[in-house]
Amino acid sequence: MIQKALVAQLRHHPLARALRVDKSTLAALQATLLHYVRREAEREAPVWRMIATPLDALAARAADWAAVLRKTGIPATVVAAFSTIGGGSLPGEELPTRALALTTPAPDALAAALRSGDPPVIGRIAEGQLLLDPRTVPPESDETLLQTVMAAAKWQTNSSNHHD
Repeated sequence: MIQKALVAQLRHHPLARALRVDKSTLAALQATLLHYVRREAEREAPVWRMIATPLDALAARAADWAAVLRKTGIPATVVAAFSTIGGGSLPGEELPTRALALTTPAPDALAAALRSGDPPVIGRIAEGQLLLDPRTVPPESDETLLQTVMAAAKWQTNSSNHHD
């Protein structure tokens, strides 16, 4: 009886109108919450997989990315950096990471080319370099990331050669 009264009260709450939660949303929420109940969130929830990835694994992936890109002539190194987590729920919280640093005379142009790629790649510029954080890329997407970076770097090189 109490549950019916609570559900009725929630139905008339202004947020119920604003959110308009449908069956798909409820199913997704249920699946996510079940991962927590089963104590498998670190393995099954993407954000927790990213947060739980050990620093040495991130460093190894960034080093692999850099090695592949350097073989194609793209200046790439690995730098110590920080991943910002939980934009809304944990503002300002950071985790140490190792990032791929791409050195280019026009990091803004490379960042724009990557954002307009397929798939889009989002990096950040720090100290004149474009940084890509392996914490934010699922390992199964490494090859796609590298292909996108190579295509954007090639486009940037061709574009700058035409403006000389």
